[in-house]
Order: sequence, then structure tokens, then C-alpha cells
Amino acid sequence: MNPKEKSIYAVSLLKEAILEVIKQHPEGIGNSDIARSLHLESDFEGSQKNYLSWSIIGLLVNEGKVKYKKIGSRKLYFTA
Repeated sequence: MNPKEKSIYAVSLLKEAILEVIKQHPEGIGNSDIARSLHLESDFEGSQKNYLSWSIIGLLVNEGKVKYKKIGSRKLYFTA
């Protein structure tokens, strides 16, 4: 498997994992909680940005598999 194929496969696994976590929370779940539950929290120079999970969630939203609702300053994610 070449690097590009590995990357595509890895993203597909991350999508599956994130969808499973979201399905476990019909009341909605935030990005930071998703990142924490999958041990994907950012830890670069002490900053907690969680861009990896946020980017994968964005792909799932664009694919129509996930929807979100803004509640106050938070976005909660749900399966579509």
C-alpha cells in the first residue's frame, strides 16, 4: 500500500470511528468530547485545538452523514 492509499484508508477509519461515537450520543456531542473519547486531542506546544477530529467531522458534514446544531457558542454533532 502506498502512502496515498494508507492516508485514504486511515481517513475512512477515522470517519467510521467518529460516526460511531456520534451515534452513541443522540443528544448531540461536541468536537472536544469526540476528540477526547477517541484520544485524538491535539497536544502541539500545549495547544488544544483538535483540528484532526474537526476536519474529519467537516468531511462527514459535507457528505451529509453528520449534521450539527449551534447551541450558544458550541456546535453539537448528530448523525443525519
